[in-house]
Amino acid sequence: MKRVLNPNENKRLAALQKLKIADSNPDEVLDLITRLTQQIFDIPICIITLVDQHRQWFKSKTNTATQYTARDIAFCDHTIRSSSVMVVNDATKDPRFSENPLVTADEGMRFYAGAPLITRDGFAVGSLCLADKQPRDFSVQEVEMLSDLAAIVIDIIESRSSVSFVDIVTRLPNRQRLMEDIAQLIKTPDNTSYLLILIDTLDTLYAYDIGRSIGIPKVENILKDVGAFLRSELNENDKVYSLMLGRFALIKRLDEQQEIFNQLEIAAAKIQRSITSDIPINVRLHAGYTVFSSTSSCAETTLRQGMSSLHEAISNNQLVMPYQQESDVIQLRAFNLLNDLMATVASCEDFHLLYQPKIRLADKKFQGVEALIRWRHPTLGVISPSEFIPLAEKTPLITPLTNWVITQAVMQIAEWQKRGAQIQVSINLTANNLVEQDLVQRIHTALILHQVSPSMLEIECLETQTLVNNPHAVASLDALRQMGISIALDDFGSGYSNLNYLQKIPADTLKLDQSLIQGISNDSKSKVIVKSMIEMAHALSYQVVAEGVEDNDTLMCLEELRCDSVQGFYFSRPLHHDQILEWSKPYI
Repeated sequence: MKRVLNPNENKRLAALQKLKIADSNPDEVLDLITRLTQQIFDIPICIITLVDQHRQWFKSKTNTATQYTARDIAFCDHTIRSSSVMVVNDATKDPRFSENPLVTADEGMRFYAGAPLITRDGFAVGSLCLADKQPRDFSVQEVEMLSDLAAIVIDIIESRSSVSFVDIVTRLPNRQRLMEDIAQLIKTPDNTSYLLILIDTLDTLYAYDIGRSIGIPKVENILKDVGAFLRSELNENDKVYSLMLGRFALIKRLDEQQEIFNQLEIAAAKIQRSITSDIPINVRLHAGYTVFSSTSSCAETTLRQGMSSLHEAISNNQLVMPYQQESDVIQLRAFNLLNDLMATVASCEDFHLLYQPKIRLADKKFQGVEALIRWRHPTLGVISPSEFIPLAEKTPLITPLTNWVITQAVMQIAEWQKRGAQIQVSINLTANNLVEQDLVQRIHTALILHQVSPSMLEIECLETQTLVNNPHAVASLDALRQMGISIALDDFGSGYSNLNYLQKIPADTLKLDQSLIQGISNDSKSKVIVKSMIEMAHALSYQVVAEGVEDNDTLMCLEELRCDSVQGFYFSRPLHHDQILEWSKPYI
């Protein structure tokens, strides 16, 4: 059936861009068609052309080395203005082309016949054309044949484009199609508001573990089933997009909000039992959404806002959550901090260490300090380590940052030794630090270089629950302890604690988390818990340090419970290195 031509040039150019074929690699199928067409018409030159804003580009061609020509001299520029085949029997006798450089050149073109390549939406994006250096006649049957061949060419081009917009696993429209559709709706000049809804169904890390263990096809089968389930649970006309592993999307009008939320609630209740699999996998549903319209900035921003809302829904274990600018601001701050952190780690000029004293309760003597990193941002001021350390841990930045802390702490121990003070310094290391293969050697090298005894350094281990499941981390701790470095398990008693790790992790000290300490002076249950922990630690030959001691009542209670050492604001806030010796004088 003959396609109706849409004359809108801007939309025609957009349709060409959407096909993503201009300047693409050669296509064997299209090359075959040009060769067959050349043979059918017994003509030297056959070309599949694409006409953009300023040129015509040759996607496939025979017997010409030219790759493109300027649009203003292109015969095909005339072809795309009509839905019919254009035939020029002798260009020297056609006033439109007789002075055209393609005609007046030596052995210039005489015959031309071109059939427009018209998309399903009615846009002529190029042509299938024939050319000869000799004038020719062209019959009605030949016109029909060239038109039919052009229809085959554009069907192939559009089919290839459609495939690039389909997820190969779920056979659903993919992220690229989603972005195109959002962009098209934003360009539509009306007042309609839409919802972009993103849906998460799988724990991606667990899915990757399954794929690694028993094969990707098992995971792909689950993804297919989830995609089919969502399509069956939503309205028949809803287009479900496959965004990434286990994540899907759909677009709805804002006035359909309550209906789709009700459908998602029903789907969430059914999804686990509806997805059958011979492998144990938790399939659940979380959704985040954002509103967009013709006043929205772009598709990328809309998708980013949708992702932000989805992450909030997952983090808060909610079925559906809207985009909230406050959360987006936090995420944007984290992203900017990470970029700034990258530059700061390169020089380390804006980092410094503070030192919080520890006091031995038996004799109220100064026992050592904990080194605490601080970052003074040039525009944001002091950034808490609780904010930037988790960012660094997700990147390779954590290694040079840890190296800097190790070096600075060891150098400071050496400096105090030169001034006659033997002060043990504790530094914090994460599970990620401890699995670095050369960590032990780096610490050993720093101690040797600055002539510091290993006994003057203590490692405080964070994430003990993670450590116990990592033999490489445990091996690093064992090597450090054999070297003579003390090992402390930090934040003991916070969150979920498996006492089994006390048998597996080589350590000397348990640091009771301040969440346990606060309130023990007036809460009998808290006091019983802390008392039991201290007694158990002593029975296992651990020293016990209590963090977060802020008042005398808490201190007296810890003394009564026979805690070994304390640190906290009651004695001192973290101090600059040149304040430590003066501060410690009353406790020596």
